[in-house]
Amino acid sequence: MKRHWDINPLPPPEGSDDQGLDSISAYLLLAFVVVGPLIYFGPQLRTIEASIVKAYSTIEGWLIPIRDWFLGFWG
Repeated sequence: MKRHWDINPLPPPEGSDDQGLDSISAYLLLAFVVVGPLIYFGPQLRTIEASIVKAYSTIEGWLIPIRDWFLGFWG
């Protein structure tokens, strides 16, 4: 009888190393997944970070007078 291996594959042989990732391999894979895009998209990420820092400093500049006025009641 013909067995269709692409539709019904054979089970893995006994004692095969088909149990998934161990912890070291998982950590290495995670490191490559995280660090790879950081290296590749580095210049774009720097511009995004600079715009976020600029927006934060602008909002902080707006809120400092309000904070000083509000805290002036207790100081």
